[in-house]
Amino acid sequence: MSSARYDNRRGTVIEEANAIGTVILRTDIYPDSMRSVLRSNLKEYLEARIAFYGARMNLEKAAAAYRKADEIGKKVWSIAATYAKDNPTVTISSQLIPALNSMIDITTTRLAVGEATVPDSIMYFLFILCFCSAFLLGYDTKDRIDWIIVMGFAIMLSSTVFNILDLDRPRSGLIDMDKPNQKIVELRDLLIND
Repeated sequence: MSSARYDNRRGTVIEEANAIGTVILRTDIYPDSMRSVLRSNLKEYLEARIAFYGARMNLEKAAAAYRKADEIGKKVWSIAATYAKDNPTVTISSQLIPALNSMIDITTTRLAVGEATVPDSIMYFLFILCFCSAFLLGYDTKDRIDWIIVMGFAIMLSSTVFNILDLDRPRSGLIDMDKPNQKIVELRDLLIND
């Protein structure tokens, strides 16, 4: 479960990077005055999304970054929707609006995927299984203890449980989402001249 959830999180981050990148690129078809307004807001949006992951275990900071990005996303939507109503050019709006909708929607998906962890009942069962296995190993070798087997078993069991927990908690630990999130950071290059 942890591995599947990790892969799902990684895919969602890449999907979000693609959605934001698409919106940024599609602003090029707007007139310069509208393009600059959209891009300045998208720059703020991008920084808020970068801050969302950068907050790591500071959940208050992550929530604040999420809310800020949501507000900016709604503002960008409002700007694009107003332009679509006022301007009869259907082609421009039909390119940006669906991409913008995807960009906004993926944040909800990413939040839900990030909050999905292995249920506590399974984690408790895993710890009970470890305890029972250790008890049975110790009980079986009550007359003589083979320290190599005992230590090997303890290291193997501990590293397995650690990796399951580490995969399941993407904001902390050794296994993180830095590489996929780098794709979102790289989007700054698209906005470098704005």
